[in-house]
Amino acid sequence: MRKKELLSHPSLGELPARQVLECIFALSPTGNILHYHVEQVSTSDLSPAEGEGVRYTLTDHPAAAGRERCRIIPPLVREFDPVGRPDTGRATL
Repeated sequence: MRKKELLSHPSLGELPARQVLECIFALSPTGNILHYHVEQVSTSDLSPAEGEGVRYTLTDHPAAAGRERCRIIPPLVREFDPVGRPDTGRATL
């Protein structure tokens, strides 16, 4: 079973997320995929009540120089776990 990943966004709240290499992708409530980088977030473990996983929290750190050329392809929408539902190993949207 893969670990649960969440992004704490200041205006959108808790979003399902996935890390791919040095990119953090999050699924917004409108279905858009948001793209950040590891230097833009802080990382912490989820609480035991939330399950095993990691929380990425946006910081005010800018992306590193050259990141505007990032070409990492984001995960498919079905790869994001719904927030607030038990992790079944696969997202059901």
